[in-house]
Amino acid sequence: MTRHSRAAAGLAAVALMLGACATTTSRFEWGGYEAALYGYAKKPELRPQYREALEKAIDRGRRTNRIAPGLLAELGFICLEDGDATTALALFEEEMRLFPESRSFLQGVAARAKGGSQKTEVAS
Repeated sequence: MTRHSRAAAGLAAVALMLGACATTTSRFEWGGYEAALYGYAKKPELRPQYREALEKAIDRGRRTNRIAPGLLAELGFICLEDGDATTALALFEEEMRLFPESRSFLQGVAARAKGGSQKTEVAS
């Protein structure tokens, strides 16, 4: 192998590796969540845009059956802060159904949102 062909082969290998990194797809639909969360963390007055980004990501995730873990619960917390416990509880229930590992935490949150006791039963 000549010096030029080795260099070309090396460049091709690097290009393939970089190309593989650039085409990574997620198993879940995150939408604009990350950027919206960052913006909201820096400027709390961007809360409406953050909520909208969550709603859009969830809607897209529902259409493709790829809702990202935690997004439903996050939107539920926002609803709870806004005084909409009914919607919050429905979102928590959907999160627990799709991601059973969230159940032990969200059952306690749901119980407190309903005005229940601090201690909750964890379903297996």
